[in-house]
Amino acid sequence: MNFTSILKQETCMSCKICCVFKPESLIYVPRGIEVKEQNGMFACVHCCDSKGCTLGKNKPLECAAWPFSISKRGNELVLALEHSCPELNKEEKFEEIKQFAMENVAPALLEYSKQHLDTLREYDERNKVINYWPIHC
Repeated sequence: MNFTSILKQETCMSCKICCVFKPESLIYVPRGIEVKEQNGMFACVHCCDSKGCTLGKNKPLECAAWPFSISKRGNELVLALEHSCPELNKEEKFEEIKQFAMENVAPALLEYSKQHLDTLREYDERNKVINYWPIHC
């Protein structure tokens, strides 16, 4: 997914918050991604300090779509903006980000989620809801 209309690649590469997990957040590591411990935290083995993610176009969809995710909330699927992305969690940009997500991210994540309903996590109330659908969609 190409986020350049809402996020500069250099900004994203310098942050790397999406590639590092606290021990209690290891449940959020995308399927197929290996992490290694570093100073009490866990970092994706594909995260390079100088280049960011080395997987390029081979990233799992969950990584490519981050900071957007689909999770379960009762009988709904919720497209959300993860609270921990410092660049895209700016209130003044929310409508632009929401439009981008609905046009560019939602179709792929929704299709993926339908095939993996059993592995979706519960909605985190700290995240911003962008849209929702009945879970039987």
